[in-house]
Amino acid sequence: MKTFFEKNKVLKIAVITYIVILFPFGFAKTEYYFMSPGPPYQWDIEIEGQNTFDFDGNLYQLTVRRDEANYFVYAWAILNNEIDLYPREVILPDGVTPQELSEISLQNMITSENVAIAVALDSLGYDVEAEGDGVLVVGLLDDSPVRNKLFKNDLITSINDEIVKSTTEFISLLKTYDIGDTVEIGLNRNQENLTIQTTLIEHVEYENEPMVGFLASTPNQKFVYPFEVDINTGNVGGPSAGMMMALNVFNLLTENDITEGNKIAGTGTIEIDGSVGPVGGVKQKVIAAKRANASLILVPTANFQEANVYSDENTSIVAVDSFEEALNVISDFSSR
Repeated sequence: MKTFFEKNKVLKIAVITYIVILFPFGFAKTEYYFMSPGPPYQWDIEIEGQNTFDFDGNLYQLTVRRDEANYFVYAWAILNNEIDLYPREVILPDGVTPQELSEISLQNMITSENVAIAVALDSLGYDVEAEGDGVLVVGLLDDSPVRNKLFKNDLITSINDEIVKSTTEFISLLKTYDIGDTVEIGLNRNQENLTIQTTLIEHVEYENEPMVGFLASTPNQKFVYPFEVDINTGNVGGPSAGMMMALNVFNLLTENDITEGNKIAGTGTIEIDGSVGPVGGVKQKVIAAKRANASLILVPTANFQEANVYSDENTSIVAVDSFEEALNVISDFSSR
C-alpha cells in the first residue's frame, strides 16, 4: 500500500523543499534560553578513612538542561509544556559570556558540593572549618539596582559591617533581610576599601527571596574536613544539588539506611547553616522525578506551590526549609 506522500508526489517535493530551505535557519540562535527536564543523578561518592554503608533506595538529585534556544527548540518549546523559555537577559547578565556562565555554574556546583559535605559532617558531629576570601562580583543583571555601583571583579567583604567570607555566608546573611530593605555593602576595588548602599529587590527566579542583583563566586573558598570526601559531579553545574548531596553523604556514613529502599528525589540549595533555598526549573525537575518513579520528592518551601500541582496518589511532594527537616521528612515517609 502506498503512503500518503507516495500518492502525493507534489506535496512530498514541497515538504522536502520546505525543510531544506529552513533547515540551516533552524539552527540559528534566538534571544531565548530553554529549560527542559534533565536526568536524575545518584552521585558517585568516595569517602576515605571511614566506614561507609550501602543503601538500597535512591536519593536522586534532580537536574534540568539549560542552553541557548535555536529556532527548532524555540518552536518545540511552544508545543511542549515541559520546556520553558526565558529571555536571554534573565539568564545571561550583561558582560557575561555563555562560556563564563558555564564556568560560573560549574564553580557554583563545586561550592555547593563543599558546603553540602560540611553540612552533612556537621550534622554527624564532625568538626569542619570554612575559609574564603570574600564574594567576587562576576556579572550584573540588567535591572540590578547596583549597576554603576558595583563592577565586575569587585570583592565584597561585608553587609552592614558583618563580615562575609564566601557566597554561602553572603546568601545566608542576605536571607535575614526583607525585600525593600536598604543595606550597606563593604567591598574592595583596586586595593581600595569602599562602601555602597542598595535596596534589596526580589529574586528574578525565586519568589519572596531578596537579592542584590549580581552573579558571584568565592575566591579560594575551601573547607577543612576531618577526612577526605569526594563527590563526582561530572559536568553538572549550579548550586541546586546541595541538599541532596548532603543527604547522600549523610546516608553513606550512617549505618541505618534512611531511604528504607524507597526512591526519593529532591532539589534545593544548601547553606552552611543547613538552610535549604529555592531553585530554578522546579517544574522540569519534578517531571524528571516522576519519570524516575520517585515516591517522595523534596522541594524548597519557596518552590512548593509550583511543584505540588504534580502530586498524585503515587507521588508525595513535600516542602522543606532545612537539612534537618529533610531528614525528618524522609524518616517519617520511610517508616510508614
